[in-house]
Amino acid sequence: MDRAKTRKSHKKSRNGCLPCKGRHVKCDEQKPNCTNCVKQGTAYEYRPPASSEASHTSPLPGQQLLPRLGAAANTASAGTGLALNIPQLRLLHHYMTATAKTLAAHTDAEDVFKTTLVEIAFEHPYLLQATLSLSALHMSRLVRPEEAQEYLIQAQEYREAALDDFHNTVRNIDESNFKAVMLFTGTLFPHACITSIAASNDLDYAFESVISNLVVTRGVRPMIMGFYAQMKTMSKTLSFIKKSHGPIQSLFSSTNSQTSSITYTPPDIVDAYKHACHLLEVIFQVAAESSKSPSDALLKTWIHLVSERYIELLSQKQPGALIIFAHFAVLVNRASKHYWYIEGLAEQIIRVAEHMVPSEWGSWLQWPREQILGIPGHPMPSPGYTT
Repeated sequence: MDRAKTRKSHKKSRNGCLPCKGRHVKCDEQKPNCTNCVKQGTAYEYRPPASSEASHTSPLPGQQLLPRLGAAANTASAGTGLALNIPQLRLLHHYMTATAKTLAAHTDAEDVFKTTLVEIAFEHPYLLQATLSLSALHMSRLVRPEEAQEYLIQAQEYREAALDDFHNTVRNIDESNFKAVMLFTGTLFPHACITSIAASNDLDYAFESVISNLVVTRGVRPMIMGFYAQMKTMSKTLSFIKKSHGPIQSLFSSTNSQTSSITYTPPDIVDAYKHACHLLEVIFQVAAESSKSPSDALLKTWIHLVSERYIELLSQKQPGALIIFAHFAVLVNRASKHYWYIEGLAEQIIRVAEHMVPSEWGSWLQWPREQILGIPGHPMPSPGYTT
C-alpha cells in the first residue's frame, strides 16, 4: 500500500514513435528522432495525429466505414502511418486475391483488375472506396447468411462514399483521370445488379429497383460517350451493324406489327423501339462470335447506348419496352454463368415482364421465357444466337 502511494503519477501518451511502440518501451517523443531510436540506430516513424475524421478502430455496421480516405491519402507519405485500417486492408486483400479474378471476362484481363486497378486506386480515393465496396459485396456472397448482412451494409457505405467523392472531385475527364473514371464506372454495375436481385419478393418494387439502377448505370454516359464514338469507327463494329438477322429482328418486326394493329404508335416510340432492337441485335451478334459467356461490358454497352426515350417508355411499363428488355435478359442470363453478381437477374427481369405485360402481348415473351427459365413455348427463330 505504502509503495503504491509513493508511485509517481504520469500522463500516458499515445504519441510515441512506432518503433518504441513495437518494443513496448517508453518513448520520450523527441523529434525528429527519439532518444531510444538514436541509441538503437532504428529508423524512426511517428503515426499521424489522430483527428475526429480518422479512426484506426474497427468500424461497426452503419458507421462511416471509410472516413475521408481522400484526406488520408493526401497527407500520408512513405513511411508515415497507414491510410487504411485493418478491416479495410482485409477487404483489399480479398479483392486482390479473389474478387478481381471474378471481374475479368478472360484471364488476360485479370491483371488489369488485380494490379492496375489497385495501383490507380491509390491515386484516386473514389476508386479505392469503390474497390473496397466490391470486395465487401463479394464477401457477402461467400459467408454465412447471418454474416452477409454486415458485408452488404459495408458495401453500401463504401459505395455511397465513393459516389460522393467522385461527384465532388471529378469535374472533367482528361489524361490524368481517364483510366480511373473508366474503371470506376465499371464498379457501379455489380451493385446495380445485386440491388435489383435483392428486391425479388415484390415484383413492383423489383421493377422500380431495376429502373433506378439502370439510371445509375447510365449516369456515366456523358463521360464515356467519346469512348463509344471511337468504337463506331471500328470496321468490325460497322460490319456487325450492317447485319440484320436473329430473334431481335423478328422481335421488332412482329412487335411493331402488333402495336400497329392495337393502336396508333407515335413515331418517337417507334424510333425508340427500333433503335433499342437494332442495338440489341448488334450485341447478340457480337456475343455469337464468341464461345464464351457475354462480358458484362457487352451488357453495359446496350444499357449505355439505348435512348432516353426508350428508358422513359420502360419506366412507364410500356409493353413494347418491357418485351425488348425481356429479350435483353437472355444475354444477361448467358453472362450470369461467369459473373456472380448477375446470377438471378435474368429470372428477375422475365418475372417482372410477365407480371406487367398485358396478356395480348404475352406471346412475345415466349422465346426469352424458354431461354431463361427453360419453360417450353414457341421460340422465335434464332439463327444468329442459339442455345
